[in-house]
Amino acid sequence: MTEPDWFSVVEGEELEQGDLLRNCPVPVVHVPGGFAEGGEVDVDIQIHDLCVLTQSCDLANAKVDTVLLGRVVAWSDLVDAKGKDSGYGSQKMRVKVRQGLLPDLCLLHRRKSAPKLAWSVVDFHHLYVLPRSTVVAHAASLGPRLRLESPYREHLAQALARFFMRVGLPHDARTFDGDPGPP
Repeated sequence: MTEPDWFSVVEGEELEQGDLLRNCPVPVVHVPGGFAEGGEVDVDIQIHDLCVLTQSCDLANAKVDTVLLGRVVAWSDLVDAKGKDSGYGSQKMRVKVRQGLLPDLCLLHRRKSAPKLAWSVVDFHHLYVLPRSTVVAHAASLGPRLRLESPYREHLAQALARFFMRVGLPHDARTFDGDPGPP
């Protein structure tokens, strides 16, 4: 059976939601003594693989000056980072990720042909906002890169929406499933 290809290969400055940008520089601000007027600020530059999360229509019509990006992490690297005892290495966890049951992660299918991609996830706990001009310049410098195709691009957008719209309710309906709740 042939694996589906969730991606098209693109080049140039055009950005769309679902574009993968490898080795993107991200400034991380540290304020050693807390925020104070005239206080010291340190900036580190980290390099991450990122996925464009801003809607394509806003990018195409120049309605935004900044771009929302989510960090892309190879599944094996995430499992290693979480630790052996976290359960992330289990088949049960892989099924949950595939089914979209972990709201902070969106699965990206592996791609065996160039540009290659290991099984990966977009981690919504690590979001970045960069100037549109910076992201466009970086995209143009990459050469061939991956772009999520429909319906996978819409699935990504829906996963991000589910992550943001979560509502934490009090656990006051436990008696429904037979759990009497706290004593």
